[in-house]
Amino acid sequence: MKLSRLVPATAFLFILLIANLYGLPEFTAKSEQKCNLCHVSPTGGGMRNSFGSQFFALNEMAAHQTSFEDVSKFQTQVSDLISIGADMRTLYTYNENTDRSSFFQMSGNFYLHAQLDQRNSLSLSKGLYDEFEIFGTSYVLPFSGYFRFGKFQPAYGWRFADHTSFVREKTLWPANSTDTGLEFGIYPHGLSANIGFFNGTGGMFDEDKGKAVSSRLEYRHNLAGIGFGIGGSYWLNSLEAGNIRMFGPFGYLNFLQGRLIYLGEIDWLEDNSQNPRSTGEATSLKLSYMLYRGIWLNATYDFYDPDIDFKTGKINRYGIGAVVFPYGFFEIQPNLWYHYDDSSNENKYIFFNTQLHFFF
Repeated sequence: MKLSRLVPATAFLFILLIANLYGLPEFTAKSEQKCNLCHVSPTGGGMRNSFGSQFFALNEMAAHQTSFEDVSKFQTQVSDLISIGADMRTLYTYNENTDRSSFFQMSGNFYLHAQLDQRNSLSLSKGLYDEFEIFGTSYVLPFSGYFRFGKFQPAYGWRFADHTSFVREKTLWPANSTDTGLEFGIYPHGLSANIGFFNGTGGMFDEDKGKAVSSRLEYRHNLAGIGFGIGGSYWLNSLEAGNIRMFGPFGYLNFLQGRLIYLGEIDWLEDNSQNPRSTGEATSLKLSYMLYRGIWLNATYDFYDPDIDFKTGKINRYGIGAVVFPYGFFEIQPNLWYHYDDSSNENKYIFFNTQLHFFF
């Protein structure tokens, strides 16, 4: 194993050895709470609830804290039944490999949420392009559990905000990946457990008799002021030509009362539906440090091997960046990556982008 892979891999294994363990996963690790603390989705991501959009975004995340009077003036509820939300991300990117310099409208999502009663809700997300989610959720199971059905992204691993993270882009969960099905989840103290059944395709209908199963299990704990968590995910899609299987561990460490966060995920993707069969590996690691309230510094490492049976084809990516929340509704995120592809031509290049994000 190369030294460039040995250091981050050893760090991640350290998490697994000492541990007894979707939004921005570093914030759920910082607060040591489940993602639905701030989101209407039980597994995180997408529209924020009242706590997430009013209190957390305006005070906990932002460098400039909003007064109680101004917070009370901001309401996402348009009626006792309906709430709205939105996300808008514009990207500037420069890629040394392609010599491309461009602005790009990365996303534009409108959210609509109907809280039918204390237990039941209906959520809709429509994107700027073809992507959308719609699902109904009922919190009727034991241990604050739920079931939901519709079209949404299944629970799996960390939902890194960076869509180019290799555990997302290089596997089954690139940006806007959703599927139609049914999901169950329970949240006993310190635990999160999810299992779902889906078509296994992003299309309107399933074209075969087989179905896909997705599961995620996570345990969180705080010991002597250090928060830590560990979990695992599993995905199995049964196709006529063979099975596609993905699985792997994920975890976090929370130091310095949430000022230093370490996140990691490793996934293996086995594809037996094609000839030749292949097993790929993807790793994404992230270290985040809160310099001041509203200002985070990040260091990342990504690794991808499309087939572990071959010595060539591996990709390493090292990144540094920052996340700045000057105000509760606005985020600036500059990132710089060094990309190394050990193919025959040993492609090496710098990739830079800056993301501007408005949300509520």
